[in-house]
Amino acid sequence: MGFFGLFSKKEDLVPLRELGLVCDMHSHLIPGVDDGAKTVDDSINLIKGMAGLGYKKLIITPHFMTGFYNNTPDGVGNSLKQLKAEVERQNIDIELDVAAEYYIDYDFMRDLSTKPMLTFDNKKLLFECSFTNQHRNFDETVFEMQINGYKPVLAHPERYTYWHGATSLMNEFHDRGIQFQLNILSIIGAYSASVKKAALTLIDNGLCDFIGTDLHNKNHLAIIENAMIPASLFEKLKSSNILNNSLL
Repeated sequence: MGFFGLFSKKEDLVPLRELGLVCDMHSHLIPGVDDGAKTVDDSINLIKGMAGLGYKKLIITPHFMTGFYNNTPDGVGNSLKQLKAEVERQNIDIELDVAAEYYIDYDFMRDLSTKPMLTFDNKKLLFECSFTNQHRNFDETVFEMQINGYKPVLAHPERYTYWHGATSLMNEFHDRGIQFQLNILSIIGAYSASVKKAALTLIDNGLCDFIGTDLHNKNHLAIIENAMIPASLFEKLKSSNILNNSLL
């Protein structure tokens, strides 16, 4: 069964693009720096696709993960300048900016107090965790972000299976100042039924602050371009305080 089959066939479906999101704050579109776009042509094709969906601004967030993606602010900044130049040359009407998706590890903890971090919207810091095991110092890590003046934004909380069903804990995290960024692919069931269920539970509990594409490649783009959601979920999202457009 395809992921569209995860929705009830008794309810009308609405294109997700009709939510009118104009700013994305999670993607991997800088070429050659992580597991996202590989070439400038890849990047441009994905950016054109996002512009076609109505996006006016993309805050690109390359992975920062020691031993896998050893990126630096200067390195991704220089790559962004080159990408911006190509976007301008091709007359694509979209604004590009850069932040980062940080993986919480030893180096991340060290860098919080010793190096400037790539953030967006007045020191919002996008971070991710292991998909298999809860970080044993998660609480301390969040506290360190906050005492260093950062505003933690947890990337795709619905994808961490060890928190599935832990609604009280997720509410506690949110109350402590952690904002949540859900993935479009999660909401429409493109990962798994359990991840979709977790995403919908977060939405039901008012725990969706941002909706990100987490766009890596043309396959992701094709899914997002054709994303449909039940009308009731569409109305719930429309009435939610989703912050994407405040970043424009």
